[in-house]
Amino acid sequence: MLGKLDQARSAVEKALYGWGILRAHRLPLPDFLGIGVQKAGTTWLYRNLTQHPELFLPEPKELHYFDWNFRNSLRSYSRHFAPGVGRVKGEITPNYCTLPVARIAFVRQILPHVRLILLLRNPVERAWSQAVMNLVEKTGRAFDQVADDEFLRHFEHQRSVARGDYLANLDRWRQFFPEQHFFCGFFESITERPQVMLAEIFRFLGVSTAVDWDRFPVTAIFYPGVGVPLPDRFRQVLLDRYRSDIEQLYARFGAPVAGWRVPAS
Repeated sequence: MLGKLDQARSAVEKALYGWGILRAHRLPLPDFLGIGVQKAGTTWLYRNLTQHPELFLPEPKELHYFDWNFRNSLRSYSRHFAPGVGRVKGEITPNYCTLPVARIAFVRQILPHVRLILLLRNPVERAWSQAVMNLVEKTGRAFDQVADDEFLRHFEHQRSVARGDYLANLDRWRQFFPEQHFFCGFFESITERPQVMLAEIFRFLGVSTAVDWDRFPVTAIFYPGVGVPLPDRFRQVLLDRYRSDIEQLYARFGAPVAGWRVPAS
């Protein structure tokens, strides 16, 4: 009963914001959102952005307001950002990239000027990293204790498929926000030129790049995992699944994703 009441209150509150009866601009809300993707460097991004004196990101890293915690009031969400008044405020929740259209529409209503950061990784490598995290690291099992069928089912799980469908996710967000609201970065840039990448993000957020770079952990590796290499038998499965997607990503982004392309057999 209590859960239904919470849902009803949340629905009424969201409608009042939608109708303009409640005004979101009076609340301290984020100026930017990191919307994904999972296993593509969002922890690296969070740890580095928190070091910039002109930026404020609350703890924990992932607030999950617009997905898991949407029944909570917008005012309760805004309290996370109150200590950051006077700075550029934001949060990073990788699940946001898979939000449905109605939820993204609400983000647009209350945060019409928000900037959006999306980090992308080769979908083959991302799918493998997520599978290892969920089936090996989180369960405490050794890699050879996990049956092949478990990995194959994970690759086809709805959440894994949704997180790897970068273009569909991006297109849903672009229904509501113009191109200039987006920064799309790539996992390879974090490993190959992290300081350049971070400076680009600072410029996108409108904060200074004249900083003490020694304070930023640009070369740090966060949550490296158990480091299980992708076996050939699974690589081929994932290449077959994402081959078409990668070609479409190459058509949109060009050189940054050229290394993801699968040689013609």
